[in-house]
Amino acid sequence: MTPAQAAERLPQALAMQDWETARKALKRLVRADPGNASLHYNLGLVLRRLGDPDAADDAFGAALKLSPGHLNALFERAAAAMDAGRREAAEAGFSAYLEKAPDDADGWLNLARLRLRRDAAGEAEAAFAKVLALRPGDRDAEIGLAEAGLRQGRAEAAAKLRTLFAELPAERPRLLKAMSQGPRGKIPLSGLALTGRARDVGAG
Repeated sequence: MTPAQAAERLPQALAMQDWETARKALKRLVRADPGNASLHYNLGLVLRRLGDPDAADDAFGAALKLSPGHLNALFERAAAAMDAGRREAAEAGFSAYLEKAPDDADGWLNLARLRLRRDAAGEAEAAFAKVLALRPGDRDAEIGLAEAGLRQGRAEAAAKLRTLFAELPAERPRLLKAMSQGPRGKIPLSGLALTGRARDVGAG
């Protein structure tokens, strides 16, 4: 495939979500123009779509080496680390990204989730609160904020999770997991408590 053929095939491959053809086209274009940060970045996006976060990390890293201020590459590199289960790298990546893009609610949400997985409930709570300040009513952040509070033994967080369980049937498996895990503040898992009809469900 020549660079001209790659450039011709790429738009259609992307439109059709033919990620393998897009990967081949982008690899050819990168070989022809290795100093183009945008090509490395787009290759990284395609590699994430193909489920290859390690190769995606390399592509985003190449984009950032060429263009250190490429915020999208910084975000996506952290996301690729999260895909690969490299939580420390992902958390560090999102922290670095948010220093440059502090008003990105998605970045804060990913950072909050990573902190919660690390069981840093207080830090996670602060990040979830930041999401809600930027994007009021965000359901993921509301659930995460309540779970972080529950892990710190707060009765009001337990009440919030019970309310969400009653109001959001589609989220009940996730909410049940949140209410039954964590080192502190577990909610009794009786059906009566979960539907909100019990009068005294507290933390502990």
